[in-house]
Amino acid sequence: MGFKRVGVLLVGVGLCLSLFSAVAFGTVSASTEALCEDHEPDYSLAGVDGLSVQYSDGCNEKTVNPLVTGGGLLTVAGLAVGLGGVLQDRSTED
Repeated sequence: MGFKRVGVLLVGVGLCLSLFSAVAFGTVSASTEALCEDHEPDYSLAGVDGLSVQYSDGCNEKTVNPLVTGGGLLTVAGLAVGLGGVLQDRSTED
């Protein structure tokens, strides 16, 4: 199986995993819901623990669903592998 086909497979699996887990479980798996009056949002990355990504808006901290993050990483890996396959095909066309 060539790199292009593996790339397409990874992109498809990554997109399906992200989409289905976001629909089934939501994109945010945990959140603090503190009431902040007169709050100007200031978004920042609060931490990364494996596939779990936490970000803060200056008042509340939210955790992205690890399945959504994993699907996104699979999609990016598929794009890289597929691009490698395209470049390999172009270099061997001669």
